[in-house]
Amino acid sequence: MKGEVWIKKSMDFKDMLPMFIEAGLEFKPDDPDPEGLLVCFEMIDEESRKRIGGGALAKVYGEFLIRSVAVEKEYRGRGLGKKLVEYIIEEAREWDAKSLLLTAKVPGFYKKLGFSVVQRKDAPPISDCTSCPQFHNGCDSEIMRLYL
Repeated sequence: MKGEVWIKKSMDFKDMLPMFIEAGLEFKPDDPDPEGLLVCFEMIDEESRKRIGGGALAKVYGEFLIRSVAVEKEYRGRGLGKKLVEYIIEEAREWDAKSLLLTAKVPGFYKKLGFSVVQRKDAPPISDCTSCPQFHNGCDSEIMRLYL
């Protein structure tokens, strides 16, 4: 990637599913859009016009959620995930969100962006991770919150 990237809004969650699956997020190709989906974000490489990352903003149980952030493997390590999450945070502010929740497979990444761990007993039911066979078997995801 020599050029810049830009982020476009869409509702093309299904088109991004293969990227999310490739990134190790727990989806199946025929999964429906996430509950409460408000908007998707597609990160585009300006030079190739290829989608190289994406994520989504949803609202469930009265809470704003960041859903399914991923960057294509060959583009990782360049700060693009951070840029994408910061963009989603700004979008949430435009929706007048007071906080953002997410389920993090890589909690350390989100801690650097100001998110903190929420005890599962204190969190709305935004994740069914504890019923997943990978939970504490290679995946130690956390529910996290950022106050805006």
